[in-house]
Amino acid sequence: MNGTANRQIPAAFVTLTVVSDSVDKPRIVAVAGGKGGAGKSLIASNIGIFLATLGHRVVLVDAALGMANLHTFAGLARPERTLSEAFSKAEIPLDELVSITAVPGLRLVAGVRDPVWVATPKPAQVRRLATTIHELDADFVVIDLAPGTSSFTLDMFLAADIRVLVAMPEPTSIELCYRFIRAAFFRQLRAADLADPVKLGPGELRNFLGGIPAPRDLYFYALERDPELATAVEAQIVQFRPHLVINAVRSKADMEMGRAVASAVRRQLGVPITYLGHLEYDEAVWVAIRRQRPLLVEHPESRISKCIEKVTRRLLAVRDSDQPLDNAAAGDSHYDLLEVEPTASFEDIRRANRRVREVYSRDSVVVNGLYTDEQLDELHQRLDAAYSTLMDSNKRKAYDSELFPEGVPAQPVDPIVATPPKLQLPPAARPPMPTLTPATDFSGPLMRQIREARGIELRDISERTKIGMAYLEALESETFKKLPAVVYVRGFLVEYAKMLQIDTGRVLKTYLERYRVERQKIEAEADEWP
Repeated sequence: MNGTANRQIPAAFVTLTVVSDSVDKPRIVAVAGGKGGAGKSLIASNIGIFLATLGHRVVLVDAALGMANLHTFAGLARPERTLSEAFSKAEIPLDELVSITAVPGLRLVAGVRDPVWVATPKPAQVRRLATTIHELDADFVVIDLAPGTSSFTLDMFLAADIRVLVAMPEPTSIELCYRFIRAAFFRQLRAADLADPVKLGPGELRNFLGGIPAPRDLYFYALERDPELATAVEAQIVQFRPHLVINAVRSKADMEMGRAVASAVRRQLGVPITYLGHLEYDEAVWVAIRRQRPLLVEHPESRISKCIEKVTRRLLAVRDSDQPLDNAAAGDSHYDLLEVEPTASFEDIRRANRRVREVYSRDSVVVNGLYTDEQLDELHQRLDAAYSTLMDSNKRKAYDSELFPEGVPAQPVDPIVATPPKLQLPPAARPPMPTLTPATDFSGPLMRQIREARGIELRDISERTKIGMAYLEALESETFKKLPAVVYVRGFLVEYAKMLQIDTGRVLKTYLERYRVERQKIEAEADEWP
C-alpha cells in the first residue's frame, strides 16, 4: 500500500449523503468518542433535552454499559428499571424500562443499577437491542455510549442514523478520536461482509498508526486487487458519515480545531465528516452536575447552553437536509492542498498557507496520531510546491492552463460584497425572520435573530470583518460595558449591518441612541463609586 499518499480520492469520498426519514421509526442519534471524560453524557443528555423543548418526543438511552451516569445529567434520581433487564432471560421490552423525567417529552432508559455482566453483552443481545431501539415510540432516541472501541459501542454507533463523535481539544482525545474512526469503519466493513476481502496481514498492519488502516488506505488496497471491491469499499465510506463536536474549548485556537480536524480526517483518512460545532468551557456545567440538575434547565442562558442549542439545530439540519453539508475536498491539486478556490487572490493564498501550516505543523494537536514524521515531511514538501507555484504569476498561469483546460471556474469577484456570508443552516433549522419596517428599532437581540434567521454564523462575520468575537457577542447581547468607545462601535455596526444586508443608517441611529444612554449610566455609576 506504499505510494498511495499522493493519489486522488474519488469524488464520492467527499460527498455526504443523508439517510431519508422514516414515517414510523424514530431517528437514532448515537454519541460516542475514543476517550473518557470528553463530555459524551453531557452532550447526549442536553441534545435530548433541547429536542424535547422543541416539542419532539425523545428517549435517552444510557448505553455506557458498566459506566452509566446519564440519569444524573438528566436530573433524575436513581431509576428502578434499567437497561440490563432487556438483556436478561426475561427479555423485558425496552418501552417498559423507560423512566419519566421532569422535562416534558423526555424519557430515559437508565443503566445506573446494571450488574457487572451487562458490560459484555452477547452479539444476539446487541442485535435485539438495536432492533427494539428503532421500535420505541419516539421522534428521537439519543444513545450515550461508553468511551473506547468495544464491539458493543461500535455496533450501536453504526446502528444509528446520526453518528456523533465527541472530542476535547487536547492530544490524547484527538488521537483516540482518529482511532475510533478507523475502528468503527473497519467494523462497518465487517458488517457488510467486506472485512475478509480487504484483510491485511500482521506485517502489513504494523505500517499503520495504531495498527488500524484508514478507510482511504483500505480503498487503495482494494483498488490494487479488484476494482469492483474498491467500488464496494468506496460506497461504505460514503455511508459512514460521522459528525464531530469539540467540547470544553477555551480559546480561539480551540474553536477552530473542529474544522481543522474535519479537514485533516478527510485529507488523511478519506472520510467525509461533518463538523457540528463546539461547546465552550463553562463552570455552569460543574454547578449543574453538583446540583444534579439538567444544564439546560439550570442555566439556560449560559454560554455552553447556547452552544448546545447551535449544535442541536445543526443536527436537525442533517435530519432535514438531503444535500451535502460539507464538501471540502481532499484532492491533490495545489488549490486543494491549500484549501482555497482557484480564483483566490495572492492575499487569500498567503492566509491559507499560514493556516494550513499551523494545522499541519509538527506540534499541532490535529496531526497527533494521524501522521508519521515521514508523512508530515512529504506533506510539507507538497505544500511548499503548491505555495511557490500559486504565488508566482507565470507558474500559476501555466498550472491553471494544465489543470483547467476549459478555463478557471468562475467565482464572484468580491464574495463579501456580491453575496451574504456563507449560510451554515438550511431554512428548516433556522428561527423565523422578524418583520422589518423603516421604523424598526434595531436592538442587539433583534439583530441576532436576523442573523440566525439568515443562517449566518457570528464567526463568519468575525472572519470577514476582522471584528473580534467578544465585541460581536457584546453587540448582540448589548453588554455595553464590554464595548469600546462610540467611534469604534459605530464602525462595528456598519460592518455588521452590511453583512446582514439591513438598513445601516437605521441601525446606527437606533442602536447608538441606546448605547449612549447606557454608557452614561455606566460612567455615572463609576463616578459615584467610593
